[in-house]
Amino acid sequence: MKKIGISIGALQARYGVERALEICAESGFDAVDVNLKAYGRGDFPVYADGEAAVIQHFSRIGEYAKRLGLEISQTHGRTRIATKKESFCEEMKWVSRMDLLATKAMEAPVCVIHSVTTKAFPEADAAFMHQKNKAFFDALAPYAKDCGVCFALETFGDAEANGMRVIDFFGDSRELKKTFDAIESPNKVFCLDTGHTNKAHSVGGRDGGAVPDVVETIHLLGKDIKVLHLNDNNGFTDQHLPPMCKMEGGVNWSEVYAALEEIGYDGVYNFELSLANFGASLEDAVHFLGGYLRKSVEGKL
Repeated sequence: MKKIGISIGALQARYGVERALEICAESGFDAVDVNLKAYGRGDFPVYADGEAAVIQHFSRIGEYAKRLGLEISQTHGRTRIATKKESFCEEMKWVSRMDLLATKAMEAPVCVIHSVTTKAFPEADAAFMHQKNKAFFDALAPYAKDCGVCFALETFGDAEANGMRVIDFFGDSRELKKTFDAIESPNKVFCLDTGHTNKAHSVGGRDGGAVPDVVETIHLLGKDIKVLHLNDNNGFTDQHLPPMCKMEGGVNWSEVYAALEEIGYDGVYNFELSLANFGASLEDAVHFLGGYLRKSVEGKL
């Protein structure tokens, strides 16, 4: 039976991480994606307290998840790793190392980290984007190896650059794969974000040509896809909708599930949804989604 997971950032923000885990266990999920983006010097300064404090704090979270029967299948690290400000880039390297340590402490295998974005470098050419992205992950690679965890490059979507909606450079999964292949690490994997990839395909390439859609991207990245951010949208905005929203969604879910089977994907089917939109009904929504998402993956809707 396939394992079903959910990204819990909105639950963490509303209830705290322990109650977030409890709600997911009550809802029948097998696994969770823990959000690390709130941790750092300014927001939640456990990282600044040193590695021993990080290990102690996140080990407790991992142990609590185990007691609830939940697997922490992945974590979500930084969503912006580089700007034109070099001090920010160095800070993100440090924070990302702490993200990897936190991931290890919770006994999760993978930390998802976004790539360099066109929004930060709207005028950059392909050589610059590949060099900048590769340099960041090359610097992270030794620490990932020491921690015994992987970092996942996530498939991208669109970006706003110079007042226009354009494909993010790494929204073309062929470009993302070029950087991935060049990174010198055995600890690299991919996170397939179906919503991002659907948006990228909708926008199209900078030269006006088509870029791979979700199914084509699955076959392109193949067995290196180890974690998922499953969500849907209308191709125009990052809605993070659940599957089978036929009135708005653009992802063909039966084809996506079939393609994942074809590449031999055997990990958690993790959904990254806009849970905060449920407002006061958030907990009830997660209880409903546990069964609904399992039926979707199993083709029973």
